[in-house]
Amino acid sequence: MLLTLLLVGGVKITLHGEATVRGTEISLAQVATVEGDDAAEVERVRSLKLGYAPAPGYSRTLAAPRVSADVARLVPGIAIEVKGALACRVTPQVERIGAAAIETAARAEMSRALKGSEFELALNTTLADLEVPAGNAPVEVRAVLGDNVLRAGPVNVPVRVSVDGTLYRTVWTNWRLSMWEDASVLKREVAAGETITLDMLERKRVLSSGAAGESTLAAGLALGAKTRRDLPVGHALRESDVLRTVIVKRGDTLFLEVRRGSIHARVAAVAEQDAHPGERIKVTLTESKRTLAATVVSRELALIDLESNG
Repeated sequence: MLLTLLLVGGVKITLHGEATVRGTEISLAQVATVEGDDAAEVERVRSLKLGYAPAPGYSRTLAAPRVSADVARLVPGIAIEVKGALACRVTPQVERIGAAAIETAARAEMSRALKGSEFELALNTTLADLEVPAGNAPVEVRAVLGDNVLRAGPVNVPVRVSVDGTLYRTVWTNWRLSMWEDASVLKREVAAGETITLDMLERKRVLSSGAAGESTLAAGLALGAKTRRDLPVGHALRESDVLRTVIVKRGDTLFLEVRRGSIHARVAAVAEQDAHPGERIKVTLTESKRTLAATVVSRELALIDLESNG
């Protein structure tokens, strides 16, 4: 077949009957041989993009008249001679990304985000190998969590697969994150309905899965709570084990005591949220309207210890 556009200059394009391409876009150089007297003109035509490359498992057909029209539109003023095949069947060169590579990327990103913490990870997702178009540069497999603070429990981690710098697919992985943390552990057996006191508790490191109702309680949050059931010695107290009473409600007025060593000062403040004993909440100073975080000690008192807070 011979198609000729009588313009200034001249480039001969020989279309292949079949072509295997790399990357996410088809360049003319991948599907045809381009010749001409002007090297710069030839290179300009060779680099023309003819649209998207087919996905793995698919093909795309480029008809010669369409190629001729596209080239004429993209580089007007060049005489174009298109010959060779009537059409080119385009298939992608494929690269396989192993499930292990996807898992490794997600695990590495979580390890980065959890640096300095003690934790354990369990993958809940069944991952499969992924076929992507082979790029002109190595395929990038990278998980990105940003500055999100990770907590014990289920965590979804996106793994981005990019071809030649362009996002091709996002694979979502799901994990169970367990973290070692300080917890209030019972020094003796406690019967249902007993009130938790300081002498019942000791601080120990335990592994928390973050399951609903299974968050561990710090000693300050457990004090004064009543147990919902009989609990054994060595048990780490969790939210579901006790019944805590809200002693401060949002909008309540209370005193905010600020301590630094032997110096204590009290000012009036308003609670910005409901709170149990020992819970840290936001309070707003009545006079200055400044908002601070303080620990609820009683119905009338919240505390900020500047030395304890560093």
